[in-house]
Amino acid sequence: MRRSTIGSALLGSVALAALLTPGARADDVVGNLDLGTFKITGGGGSGNDVVLGITERRTITVKLTASDDSGIKSADFTLYHGSTLANADAKLKATETTAACTASGTTSTCMKHYTIDPRASLKNSLAGTWKVAVQAKANDGDYVTTDGHTSFFLKRYAKLTANASPEPIAKGRTLTITGKLSRANWDTHDYRGYTGQRAYLEFRRPGTTYYESLGYTLTNSTGVPTAKVTATADRYWRYEFRGTTTTNAVKAPGDYVDVR
Repeated sequence: MRRSTIGSALLGSVALAALLTPGARADDVVGNLDLGTFKITGGGGSGNDVVLGITERRTITVKLTASDDSGIKSADFTLYHGSTLANADAKLKATETTAACTASGTTSTCMKHYTIDPRASLKNSLAGTWKVAVQAKANDGDYVTTDGHTSFFLKRYAKLTANASPEPIAKGRTLTITGKLSRANWDTHDYRGYTGQRAYLEFRRPGTTYYESLGYTLTNSTGVPTAKVTATADRYWRYEFRGTTTTNAVKAPGDYVDVR
């Protein structure tokens, strides 16, 4: 079985490999023990996404359920980055040494807390898919050991602005909408333009609450999108970035343009 304790927030693959007992396999299942839901709260993104900027630490709560007809004797999990746990280049350190499990009948809910400091623990290459390794044992001896129970995304925080000009503008004239899409750089601890990304141009009519899309334009080498439209009536204009596996989705505040 694999140990889940570590001595630092992120460890290299050599140190991780030392945590594996000889002969341990990436996936091993005996009996009918069932691994259920995996849930992250406090991640700051949609679903199980964990989103971090450049300075603020984030504390997340991770819960895993496991069930067996004999009840769960023990369960634990490890969050890591890499193809397998043995080849991981990083793994998160939990506040608890092992998961704290609470039983309800034949199902147990096991929980850990993680505090992630982007200044100390992260680099750009760690953004993207992270995996969950699980070790669980039932009272009757059934067990599951797997490196790939599920996965989640650790993402770089994005910012987006929009500016429509000129303001005000005469009806029929050309309106130019620019902005800036930037995201957290965990290597340099600042924000840099996100290049070559789709920025969807959207508008909202005064008196309504929803935006309509006119399609997208790509951000340039500094993260700036540019679009030109004909001014026909008063509108709020904004850009929307719909996110990637490494960066969260974001919408710019609407910029109101008075058309005269």
